[in-house]
Amino acid sequence: MAAAKNSLEKLLELAGQFVTKQKGTWEHENWEALLTKAGALGMPTDDESKRNLGNILEAGKYFYANMPQPAAKKSAAAPKKPPRK
Repeated sequence: MAAAKNSLEKLLELAGQFVTKQKGTWEHENWEALLTKAGALGMPTDDESKRNLGNILEAGKYFYANMPQPAAKKSAAAPKKPPRK
């Protein structure tokens, strides 16, 4: 049985999902929505916490842009029909 994630793991997962979903770019409204979700996880909403979460996002943005992305999955080819006689 997998151990439950602690608050830090949940916050880092949220940040990683955010950067990936936003493809490394976001608007202020997206940032505010993320802060709401992070607050729901128990993150304090003081300026220092926001600044540090912003730093995590900026690091994620850097790695999103500079690391290889997974190759697109090839769609399965349709089965070939036998030739007509």
